[in-house]
Amino acid sequence: MLKNRISIGLAALAIVAGCGAERPNPRLILRYEKGLETRDLNSLVQQAGPGPVAVIDLGRTAWVSHHLAVVREAETPQYHRFHDLTVIVLRGEGVIDLEGKRFAMRPGDVVHIHRGVRHFFRNGGKDAAVTFMTFSPPFDGRDTVTAEAPAAEQPPPPAKEGRAPTAGGEGASSVGGAAGAGIATNGSDL
Repeated sequence: MLKNRISIGLAALAIVAGCGAERPNPRLILRYEKGLETRDLNSLVQQAGPGPVAVIDLGRTAWVSHHLAVVREAETPQYHRFHDLTVIVLRGEGVIDLEGKRFAMRPGDVVHIHRGVRHFFRNGGKDAAVTFMTFSPPFDGRDTVTAEAPAAEQPPPPAKEGRAPTAGGEGASSVGGAAGAGIATNGSDL
């Protein structure tokens, strides 16, 4: 009898552990002029092109545009002259660099980047990081200015074990920014 209870307990534990290993597949419910769209994250990520960063345009209104970024490695340090940007991490982890100040980012973390703020994001995990981005005004792809980061702010090489960097900054990914960047993170300021 005890043996059966232990077997049942171990089987239940294995099922629960297996359920936790599944990747969440959130829905994106977006309404634009053409109407309401519901899409799941997995199918959108499958549309991403190759390369260190792939951006998928989701839609736009007169005031904002929405995009997904699939970050396999790192962005190039950049800023936008005329666009404010809000980024929400949906999947994966990494480090965002806002003009040399780095913040560890995990699913659910949000960063708002004012126009003119140098930024870049570096993936800190073994799988691609996926972010939802909102640009205001709507982004047309032409307002990305490559920014040379000072040597002290250059992104460090990827971490050996696929983890985001610790306070030392090892393996960080970055998104650079200037003064006035509003940041809401999980509190892990690097």
